[in-house]
Amino acid sequence: MTSPKTFTTVSLDATVRANRPVSSGLLRLDLTLPEARPRDLKLGFLPGQFAMLNLTGPGTLVFSRPFSILDWQDDVVSFLYRVVGRGTAAMADLQEGQSMNLLGPLGHPFPTLGDYQAAVLIGGGVGLPPVASWLARHGRPQDRAYFGGRDGADVPWQELQGNWQVSVDEGENLPDEQAAFVGRVTELVAQDAALDGSFERVILACGPVPMLKAASTLASRMGWQCLVSLEEHMGCGYGACKGCVVPVVADGPEGWRNATCCQDGPVFSAQEVLWDRYAANPFATVD
Repeated sequence: MTSPKTFTTVSLDATVRANRPVSSGLLRLDLTLPEARPRDLKLGFLPGQFAMLNLTGPGTLVFSRPFSILDWQDDVVSFLYRVVGRGTAAMADLQEGQSMNLLGPLGHPFPTLGDYQAAVLIGGGVGLPPVASWLARHGRPQDRAYFGGRDGADVPWQELQGNWQVSVDEGENLPDEQAAFVGRVTELVAQDAALDGSFERVILACGPVPMLKAASTLASRMGWQCLVSLEEHMGCGYGACKGCVVPVVADGPEGWRNATCCQDGPVFSAQEVLWDRYAANPFATVD
């Protein structure tokens, strides 16, 4: 596995191009970057990286909000989010032509995989962007993608381009032309007969902490590697505020340390995360 060089981090005001629901609970935000900027900037992102977003003008929030990047095509950057707090509620009211401040890309991305490896991509809810962007950028025929939603209405069907398998917690509100496994997305993965021994499987996952913990357990049981992108509440994006600490295995008498999600992650090896300690963190969320 290799992690290619990242792109130039920029701070700029972008313009809302579109801000629309893509399911009953998820919204997609497309931002257009300004044309007036140095030509030598290497703009773009790698799957798994994120950006800090904030309102501009009188409505500016005290702390920017972190969001995984769904796509970055030329001058348009896209995000997926759910309204869960004051910041995202204000974002949902943004109209075409209004502006947002963007700082990004930030963080360590998911790596690329070797030809002898196959990705098992698992996205839960608003955790879709890192795995969807990885599939769009690096996907091969041997890779398999899975998405878990609350019910059929919560699934952003149009965003699931390619051969995705879908699970729902409740088998309700499914479109007539769509099918879904009822149960946890990790259960869907575990019963997929296509995941045979032809390749070395590597889980790449992003979503709620219980889902990531289940993905880590599944990987251990199957003898697979597992990398997770954590959705932490990051206040600054640079590791200064220490608001996004993640307990990880480390040398020393205690055997662990608090890593910062924005600087050391957001992508971590599942084996290095102390899941019992991390899952108890009430701030392991994004709003």
